[in-house]
Amino acid sequence: MTINVDRPCGTFDRNYYQAMEIFRTHLRKFLMIAFIAVMYALAFIVDDYIISILIVFCAFSVGMTGLQIITGYAGQISLGHAAFMGVGMYTMAIFQEHLGFNFWMALPLAGLAPMIIGMLFGIPAVRIKGLYLAFASLAAHFVIVYTINNWRSVTNGTDGMYLHRPGKLLGIDFMVDKYYYILVLTVTIIMIYFAKNLIRTKLGRSFVAVRDNDIAAEVMGINIAATKVLAFGIGCFYAGIAGAIGGGYYEYVNVEWFTLTDSIWYLGFLVVGGLGSIFGGIAGAVVWKTLDELSTLVTPITEALLGGMAFYASAAFSLVIYSLIVIVMLVLEPRGINHRWQIIKRSYRLHPFPY
Repeated sequence: MTINVDRPCGTFDRNYYQAMEIFRTHLRKFLMIAFIAVMYALAFIVDDYIISILIVFCAFSVGMTGLQIITGYAGQISLGHAAFMGVGMYTMAIFQEHLGFNFWMALPLAGLAPMIIGMLFGIPAVRIKGLYLAFASLAAHFVIVYTINNWRSVTNGTDGMYLHRPGKLLGIDFMVDKYYYILVLTVTIIMIYFAKNLIRTKLGRSFVAVRDNDIAAEVMGINIAATKVLAFGIGCFYAGIAGAIGGGYYEYVNVEWFTLTDSIWYLGFLVVGGLGSIFGGIAGAVVWKTLDELSTLVTPITEALLGGMAFYASAAFSLVIYSLIVIVMLVLEPRGINHRWQIIKRSYRLHPFPY
């Protein structure tokens, strides 16, 4: 019989299957089911504005989960994550426009294309790491952007391309925002579920071993090269799916949507959410996009105060707030929101013995 301090008092793991359960108690299972049910119910309760925000939350949560696999679990720094999301958007648009694929056929390809490209750019990770790897991923960003800008016969250059949502399926019209949100939420739940279970597999433990000490991992028999390349591939697959479902909502994609600044903020808010946890990636994405939305809401106030300078003031406001949030979290809680949440849960689970 084993005891896990993350279990509530009086809950013991008596066999392997109990120890491997994600949600060990009936209460936790109920709360998770209730939370998912509420997320689905919101589609029929809130207006289109809130639905648009929820879709962005879902898409960026998937994208941040991919970066969490690359950086948080495998320890490989990537500064090209936004570009790989763009590859997913453009892949869906290209297959729909040039080859006549529908949404369902193009969606998995939107993940596979950035996965293959990510694995190619992940090969340098076999030989380099740290700051040098960051520069290699930075090169990937500029190569992707340059290719999209100049391969006009396929990508339409800087003019952008149109995407198409799925049509009716089983009587459900996904052109209606609330139904498309249900689709995006379902994809998000599936992707996060697979990511959560991936980390519990042999490959996921290999990611963590390589992150902590690649020399020791190699001594234990882990193929360092394959592990690093797979981390990039899987993370970029998530980025591509995130870009596809996000671009599908707007039904348009432009190369200006994924800048180097976005890739940097991805890393910044991954730290805010907490490195090395699926929940941390989701929390970082939600905080980032919430602040982004709040920065647009202050525009009328700045316009009343500053007149024509409102646009520049609102842009500066968002950058200042982003920077302050990252700095404050690094100083006060360097392990991110996830660590603080774990402390709260552990205090509750070990009651009345939280010491």
